[in-house]
Amino acid sequence: MSSFSWSVLRSVDLLAVRFEFFNLALVEEGPDAGRLVREQAGEEAFVVVHFPPQHTAEQPDPQAQGAGSTVLARGFVSGPSRLAFRVPPGTDRLPFTLEALLDWSSLEASLVPAAEPPADPAQVPPLRSPEATETAIELPYRLLLSPNAGGGWAHSVGPVTHGGLTELWHTRLGAGRTGTDGTAPPDPDRDPAGHGPAGGGRVDEERAAGREVRAVYSLDRDLPPPAVPTAPTPQQRDDIVRLSADFSLLRTEEQYLPEPVGVDRLMLSSRGGWLRARGDWDRPASLGPGLSEWRHVATQGRDHFVQVTEKGFLFPFGHRAVHITITERVVEEGGGTRAAPLRTSEFVVVREPVKTYASGEFPHGGREMPFLRGVRVLTPSALTKPAPIADGGGSFWIMRKDAETAPVLFHVAGTDVTGRETDFSVALAFVPEGIPPQALPKVAEAYEKADSDPQDPGRSRRRASVAGADVAFAPPADPAAPGDTTLITQALAFGASAAAGAPADGGPPFRPVLGEAEVRLPAVEQIVGGSHPARIALADAFLNAGPEAAANRAQLFAELLPGALPPGAQPVPGVLDVAVPAERGAALARPDLAVRGLSRTLGPVGGDLSQLAEGVFDPRKFFPGSAKVLGAVRLSDLVSAEFAPDQFPRMISRATPTSVVTTLDWEPGTGADRPAILPLRPRPGGISLSLHTRTERPLDGSPPRSTVTTDLRNFTFDFLGVLEVHFNALSFRSENDGKPDVSAELASEGVVFKPPLSFLNTLRRFIPTDGFSDPPALEVGPTGATVGYSLALPPVEAGVFALKNVKLGASLHLPFTDGRASLRFNFSERHDEFLLSVQGIGGGGFFTVALGLDGIETIEAALEFGASVSLNLGVASGSVSVMAGVYFRHRVLDRTPVPVLEKTELTGYLRINGEVEVLGLVSVSIELFMGLTYETGPERIEGVATLTVKIDLTLFSKSVELTVRRTFARGGDDPAFGDVVAEEDWAAYADAFAGPV
Repeated sequence: MSSFSWSVLRSVDLLAVRFEFFNLALVEEGPDAGRLVREQAGEEAFVVVHFPPQHTAEQPDPQAQGAGSTVLARGFVSGPSRLAFRVPPGTDRLPFTLEALLDWSSLEASLVPAAEPPADPAQVPPLRSPEATETAIELPYRLLLSPNAGGGWAHSVGPVTHGGLTELWHTRLGAGRTGTDGTAPPDPDRDPAGHGPAGGGRVDEERAAGREVRAVYSLDRDLPPPAVPTAPTPQQRDDIVRLSADFSLLRTEEQYLPEPVGVDRLMLSSRGGWLRARGDWDRPASLGPGLSEWRHVATQGRDHFVQVTEKGFLFPFGHRAVHITITERVVEEGGGTRAAPLRTSEFVVVREPVKTYASGEFPHGGREMPFLRGVRVLTPSALTKPAPIADGGGSFWIMRKDAETAPVLFHVAGTDVTGRETDFSVALAFVPEGIPPQALPKVAEAYEKADSDPQDPGRSRRRASVAGADVAFAPPADPAAPGDTTLITQALAFGASAAAGAPADGGPPFRPVLGEAEVRLPAVEQIVGGSHPARIALADAFLNAGPEAAANRAQLFAELLPGALPPGAQPVPGVLDVAVPAERGAALARPDLAVRGLSRTLGPVGGDLSQLAEGVFDPRKFFPGSAKVLGAVRLSDLVSAEFAPDQFPRMISRATPTSVVTTLDWEPGTGADRPAILPLRPRPGGISLSLHTRTERPLDGSPPRSTVTTDLRNFTFDFLGVLEVHFNALSFRSENDGKPDVSAELASEGVVFKPPLSFLNTLRRFIPTDGFSDPPALEVGPTGATVGYSLALPPVEAGVFALKNVKLGASLHLPFTDGRASLRFNFSERHDEFLLSVQGIGGGGFFTVALGLDGIETIEAALEFGASVSLNLGVASGSVSVMAGVYFRHRVLDRTPVPVLEKTELTGYLRINGEVEVLGLVSVSIELFMGLTYETGPERIEGVATLTVKIDLTLFSKSVELTVRRTFARGGDDPAFGDVVAEEDWAAYADAFAGPV
């Protein structure tokens, strides 16, 4: 198709356009001289009006070149724009005058096919670059706009002058007017000669309908990326094209109909264009993430304000939000200069402040989200500098613009299952609407790992501090008395999982879940004392089956997490070792727990959580080795494996309007008689154990009140088959941490000695059966309580022995700390020996035994006997005495090593003493002592012989003592030097240092 051009430049109003004519020829002679005539009849003819570049793209956020200097920004001028018109059929001639060429009212707009919706959705026009005979307005940079067929252009044909000032010539987009017959009505603003505004009466500049454009093509598809950032970006320009003119979206599942861009002002001139436009779209999911709103304000080819809005959601809570990028021109002064650069600011604005959740939206029925009733975001908007998440499909961390390494902390309030609201601040991420499914796991992973990377300055982004707030992590067992699932919470860490099913109403494709929490266990702290922080996560049994299902018989709702692990280490179950102190109820039985989980009915529990959920109770896994009865018998051996609520030490803490009440209740069933529980043996009916504590801490600050009751009934102590003590009951009671009341009631059998001490059973009838109940002596110290008695016995005949001055004593020590219960019996004491006579020979001694439940601790005994003869002749007198004795002591020093560290001492001695005195003036005494001692640990035998001679005159006294000591020992001593170095080795060593001879 032939064409020719004609350029017009009018200096008075700077009209500068170039007309290009297709299939039109200028006739210079004849009747049609001075007219444009269609060259090829029946072929289309076009008039195309070319404009200079209408827009200059500038670099946003340019940097100043120095103090007092101007701000320099790189810029790129757009290509030329054109308005194309088709000469209507039947019109073969056009006047070749400027007035006629500027009057487009009789011409038809020639537009790219994508400028209009297709009449048949099956015939979708392609997105392509406009041809030379089609309208293409490049405003803004690299984005080609086109009006629709109902648009029209209004402008003055001649110059317009007001008060001596002439307007810059420009043409304005409006809505075209038509008459009742569909043709353009006469223009009332033009005179008969045709002078006046072209199209002024045929274009409605007030009506918005028809004053619309579509972005029909982006030149970024054909050109390399710009050297500097632009607003909008290349991707955003492509989004504008697809949202406003890509009619292939009609074929997608959403059957999306592209919407045009509304225009308040679109003017073209030789000095650049004016644009005030806004596009707002309900972006289809098939397009993926991207912009949903575009606003652009430009004056004479220079941008004033550009806003691009991207819809999305706050991660992980799912509130609807938008990411707004605003590029606007600001006037800045400094250093004596003034500049007006473009500055870019980015905001995240919350569009859905309150988010509620339905249980069916979650894979586990909402149990994974404690704040199921709703989450409020109280921060309406945030100025941000996005930090992109790798492979996150356009997702980013919402970071502070003034501190790019610090996240924006949003004020959030969540309502838990009991209706209690908890405030906290937490960092959030922005996930764009339409994020690809494969990108969501990357976002969840990045959010979860934000706390674990030590190189990440924002590693605490996910941790939301709640400063000791009460949070219910699961529905309470009794809705009328909530508290068994409420924990004192220091921090929460959330994550997200894919939503169950397709999101409704374009909602987020994810749902928030609790990742972990830092909590304190009120029941444990009230009973054990001190602070016991723990990290927890919701238990698998709770998530998969719920709190009441048969697959969660223990009604678990949380499990403990391990502490910080080194990189690459395998995760291990978290354990909180809880040692119940004796003064809080563990004097007789210490139900220490290796807490691994929390149950809403049983409180803190240990053992294998998967077994507990299935209704299997294994005491060996539930109780650690430190959980013992009287410090010796493992509870895991004593307690039966029956799965029942009473088998578990239940620690429950509940708040009342006036106080916090914490209870510990435990009445487990016990197993049958078996070697594993020795030295305890059940009496007929079996051993029974009970522990009940109650602590109430008033909220008014008054002192706490507490009661402790512990009973161990119907059992026998069997000390290594040597001594048996039969008990009906052993009880410990205390109120308000005061002096405890400890009582012991012996059974009818009382104390029974076994061989080789069976001969002492003669003394059994003197041991009272009420034992230590209301004892004569009670001593309470910081480490435990000791109850006992001392009883003087009448003379006792025991075979060839006759005993006098026998005092029977017994004491029971119950430790309050990490000790062992011990039982001590004594027949007389070292400082108050019994008297012994054997067929006329006299003497004395004592016997003491101290036993723990795990064996003998101390045995000490001594027996001394002898005879004495004296003679008095008046002038002289004298006496001779012979005494012999045996002393034995056995002590266990340390049971930790293998073998046990112990020491035994056995001593036998003979003492002979003679004395002669004459007239009271001279006396001579001789004493001979011989002793032999055997010790173990290390083994040693020592013999000692001492002779002492003393002479005493009236004015003179002299004493001489001779002692001989011999020791034989083996083991335990360091070897001598000669034992480890041979003579030839020493000679070689010495020769090495010898000089030349």
